[in-house]
Amino acid sequence: MHKRLVLLDLDGTLLMGHSLRVLTAAFGLDGERRVIEQEAAACEPSRRDFSQRIAGIFAGKRFDEVAKVFDGIPLTPGAVGWVRTLRTAGHAVHIVSGSWRPLAERLARRRSLDGVWANGLELKGGRITGTLHAPPCPENLPEPCRRHSVCKAHALEVLAQQENVAVEDTVAVGDGPIDVCMLRMAGIGVALNPKEEEVAQAADIVVYGDFFDVEEQLTPFFARPCPT
Repeated sequence: MHKRLVLLDLDGTLLMGHSLRVLTAAFGLDGERRVIEQEAAACEPSRRDFSQRIAGIFAGKRFDEVAKVFDGIPLTPGAVGWVRTLRTAGHAVHIVSGSWRPLAERLARRRSLDGVWANGLELKGGRITGTLHAPPCPENLPEPCRRHSVCKAHALEVLAQQENVAVEDTVAVGDGPIDVCMLRMAGIGVALNPKEEEVAQAADIVVYGDFFDVEEQLTPFFARPCPT
């Protein structure tokens, strides 16, 4: 078996919906979120600043209550079966997300994924402090990557080394602008229901559907024999 590495975006890709929008709605924080989004649209701050401000409006909330809402967000059809198939075949599957690592880790444990690369969320006494801790990121990144809360291309490089998989043997699946660099770098980049044209253009394969369709499109890639 020729091992591959599969990287899955979380919001709008693995999950049907955006986790933080679901959470702000559940906790009556939609108004605060909209203000932050409007201000972000007006002045175009970095996504790091935006993500930190969103985390800040949850300060004081009990994490177990937030996690309970997160656990109720449905997965995209076909995701569970495809991940199970990949893991059974010996491939590595990681979530790579600009969302909160403790939440993504719950999903990864529940569905037996290999790991998570995402923003750390500071907790004290079981409550959210409102502080994020971004994963490590090199200083020499291009400007577009530095503006993102998480550099997914860097994540791909690090995780490929960690899993002892060549970059050309990686698959990345995403739907938003934060995924563009990852989709371009991966051996096969899949735009699943892309939100913008630049996302579709960055991908090798564009899928409008679900993970049943993704699995069908990628069957030839996973059937490819190990290079000699």
